[in-house]
Amino acid sequence: MNKYEKWYNAIIEKAKDNKPGPGIEGHHIIPESFFIQRSRKGLPGWLEGNPEDPLNLVQLPTREHFICHWLLVKMHTGRARAKMINALYMMRAQGPYQDRYQTKITSRVYAKIRAEFSKHISSVNTGRIQPPEEKAKQIAAITGRKRAPFSKEWRAKLSAAKSGENNNRYGVKFSDETRKKISDKAKGRKYSAETIEKRASKIRGSKRARIICPHCGKDASVNTYPRWHGDNCKQLKKD
Repeated sequence: MNKYEKWYNAIIEKAKDNKPGPGIEGHHIIPESFFIQRSRKGLPGWLEGNPEDPLNLVQLPTREHFICHWLLVKMHTGRARAKMINALYMMRAQGPYQDRYQTKITSRVYAKIRAEFSKHISSVNTGRIQPPEEKAKQIAAITGRKRAPFSKEWRAKLSAAKSGENNNRYGVKFSDETRKKISDKAKGRKYSAETIEKRASKIRGSKRARIICPHCGKDASVNTYPRWHGDNCKQLKKD
């Protein structure tokens, strides 16, 4: 028995006579997620028995409840640790339905918990095929949902971010050195026959609209017109 198990057992033993009340929360001594027949949703565990047996339940003050879940993470390894990280992470979640625990933990500890939680979720979902009924529930949950209208302030910020100097792509002028680098990279680029055929198939048979230049009288496709005609027409410059 390591020190974390000793601390955990001491808290549980002390709390066995506690009664339900304000600031008191129910806690499974042996985590509910360890049992095959779980009372909650989630992946089944490996233990036989009833997780809701009165002998497996204890009433803990909110702070001690959080500490116990933190100790459970330190007490276990492997699959059991992954489940306890999940439980602790959910206790720290912030939202309309989960904002009970304000216990401070260091940024380093939280980062470690978050990283292990992400790794656990990734391992659970890798190669998993989503059941049709689960996907249907998700679609039903968002069908017909309408987003709240954007405020004028939000619209103004979005507009400012996408225009003028705030836009990294708008009106950018590259230096001669940068232009040469881009040119050299493009010249050495080779496309496979498959890529060339894909690009050709997209434009094959398509017809672009054409515009007649008022200066030289030539007609040009809409994509090349701005470059060689209109305000950039050579005839206009001669005149």
